[in-house]
Order: sequence, then C-alpha cells, then structure tokens
Amino acid sequence: MKREEEEKTSVWKKVAFIAIGVAFVGMFIFSYWSPFLGTFLRTVQPLDTLSVQFTIRDEGGQAVLTTDRAVYQTAIKNGDPVFFTNTLEIQVGKTGSPAIMGVQAINPYLGQAKFGLLGLEIDEMSVGLLGMHAGETRRVDFRFEDPLMVNLTAREFDVIGGNFSQSQVGDWIPVGFSEDPLARDLPGANETPADTVVRMARIVEKNGEGALLSYRYASSEISFAEFPR
Repeated sequence: MKREEEEKTSVWKKVAFIAIGVAFVGMFIFSYWSPFLGTFLRTVQPLDTLSVQFTIRDEGGQAVLTTDRAVYQTAIKNGDPVFFTNTLEIQVGKTGSPAIMGVQAINPYLGQAKFGLLGLEIDEMSVGLLGMHAGETRRVDFRFEDPLMVNLTAREFDVIGGNFSQSQVGDWIPVGFSEDPLARDLPGANETPADTVVRMARIVEKNGEGALLSYRYASSEISFAEFPR
C-alpha cells in the first residue's frame, strides 16, 4: 500500500514539473511574440499620423499618381501619363484639408512637377485608413459630388500646351491650377503663378469650338508599412 502511495506521489510530482515547464515555456514564447502580436492586432485609430503609400487611378484603372515604383514603371511602359511621388503623411480621420495641395512628383514627359492633390481626395483617404492593419491594402472610392470638369475654347486649349486640331476624346492633357484659391483674383493672375500645380485631365467631349475636360479620378489604393514608434 505504501509503495502504491509513493508511486502515485511520484507521478503527481512529474505532472507538476511538466506543467510548470510548459507554463514557463508558454510565458517565454508569449513574452517574445507579444510585441509582434500587438503590432499585428493593432488597427488604425482616429488622429493616428501615418506615412501612407497610395496609387490614385482613373475610372478605367490607369494609374495617375503613385508611390509604388513597380506601378510607375508598368504605367510608363503602357504609355500612361503617370506621376511618381513620395509617401504622404496623413492624420487619420481628419477632414477639411486645403482645397488643393501640391506634392513633388516626377513624370517621364513633364519631368519634375508639383502634382495637385485635392483636399477632397486626401479627406477620403484619411477616413478610409480607419480600422486598417499595417501592411494591409485598401481601395478607397472617391464619392464626393463635384464632377471636376472644365470647359476650354480651342484657343485656351492650345495656350495651355495642347494641340486642339490633333486632339481627340480620350486624350490626356496636363492642366495647371493654383494652390492659392485667391490667386486668380490678384494682379497678374493671367501669368503662371509660382504655386502652380498640375493635374492630368482627360478630354470627354469635343466640338469645333472647344473641349470639355475632366480632372476627376475614381479611386486610390492606400496602405502603410508600420505604425509610428
């Protein structure tokens, strides 16, 4: 009887030692992986400030402005009028961005230029970041109501660098805007202002007297590599 009790005690001791060992290993693994798990599980919250990678596309899916070098190279090979730029710092959930903001960019045909990002586009990307994980990519459709159209006479079309007689519906043309919405009302507003930014516009209608251009884009793919430390 005594021997049986000793054997049972020995078994329970072994079980206890094993349990303690497993618990120790588990705590070690948890302590090692917890920072990574925390980052993996963390989602974007309002007022987080992130360095955002993005690709803005038109309704046909053509890239217009991107931070992705592979997208840029592919678009160039396809003959698309794409611009390459750096990541954009965005405060998540914040709206009311300036009407238009220039970002430094490069285009194979225009060289260095400031591309005009609309405040409406930045606002929708800002809201679209909410709830995302680091490394995730999300498509944000631009749903604001402004159609972003401009009518140009044949002369105005040629003045901004186009060739009205040779152009046709579907063609792209760079159109300049001022970052200062009051610039057009200042003396010399008909001259090229120092704060001019460019957007690519597509011809949607054309007749013998002029053309209707659209500088509205359809969506943006957004992502970010990591949360700020």
